Amino acid sequence: MSFWTTTLLTLLFLQAAEPQTELAKIDNTMEEVNKTSEELPRRLDLVKKGWNLNQAYSDVYNILSTENACSDFYGGPRPATTVLNAFVSQIKYEQVYREISFRMAGRLTLVRDNAAGVFYRLFGMTAVNTNGSFYQRRADPMRNIPADVGSFLPGSRTARALILLHELGHLIRGKNGAWLIPDDGYDPEKSKANTVRVEKMCRAQLYALSP
Repeated sequence: MSFWTTTLLTLLFLQAAEPQTELAKIDNTMEEVNKTSEELPRRLDLVKKGWNLNQAYSDVYNILSTENACSDFYGGPRPATTVLNAFVSQIKYEQVYREISFRMAGRLTLVRDNAAGVFYRLFGMTAVNTNGSFYQRRADPMRNIPADVGSFLPGSRTARALILLHELGHLIRGKNGAWLIPDDGYDPEKSKANTVRVEKMCRAQLYALSP
């Protein structure tokens, strides 16, 4: 990631045999949060954002709000759900190329939430592609469009949850100072490896979801 740059830099989270995420960024700010509550952030009401997104968010919130291998990967229930809420509350809709699942662009905001014990980043614009693998199922079995999401078919409940978990991994900084999963850049193999890694960490919870 670049900070305090005046040149627009566009990176594509290319995903071989899976959807892409288009990422652009131009600036950043820093915020610090010091809430004292020990409770998890409340579950958001995303009904107005549509059934599919609301269900995917609820599934991921349920996964991350309890102690398990998946929530541990994201730093624990409180850090994970804190960033999840911040992330999904910004999601807008757009219709672009079917190979893209999410597009994030604009001002980069860095947040240090001391109470939740997490450092994360957000973008001024985050959009889910209504024409991509988050929503669309494959009409032609002979063509891999929209693409699978890891081991899951496009447009499935598990695929949508995995897409959100993948994106969340790009936003949270781990204890080693690096983002939980590295930027995909223009490397489709790296993007595929990122999805495989997230799926591996959250496999039990993902497979517990109905298709």
